[in-house]
Amino acid sequence: MRGGRIGRWTVVTAALTAAVGCGARAEPPPVSPQLGAAFTLAPGETARLDQDRLTVTFGEVPADSRCPAGTDCVWEGDATVIAEAAAGGQSSRHELHTNRRFPTGATVGRYRIELVALRPSRPGIGMVPAPDYRAELLVTAQ
Repeated sequence: MRGGRIGRWTVVTAALTAAVGCGARAEPPPVSPQLGAAFTLAPGETARLDQDRLTVTFGEVPADSRCPAGTDCVWEGDATVIAEAAAGGQSSRHELHTNRRFPTGATVGRYRIELVALRPSRPGIGMVPAPDYRAELLVTAQ
């Protein structure tokens, strides 16, 4: 009889632990690239650079009017990437653009953050699902 009770409690405990774990959304671990080396972030991901003196988070892509893949466009379009940065106790939000006619980078303290690329390209029909975006960034010290 005792063995049966212990077995049931093990199953109940395991089920409760699994249920609690399913409800919690784990944050992705931060990436730790080197200054001067390009790195890629997904929306919501954070990079910690220069021994944690700077953090950069890829927030979202609020606008994407880039020319769809496989089409000819009169204008190449533009996508806006929101990057949040924190250095020296100061945090800031920056709009970085894929079109070189607009700001593609921002200065935060002694650092320069540049948007190198945004992937994937826009499909011929529809839009890129928000979680599928990847921003390639480059951070240098000035």
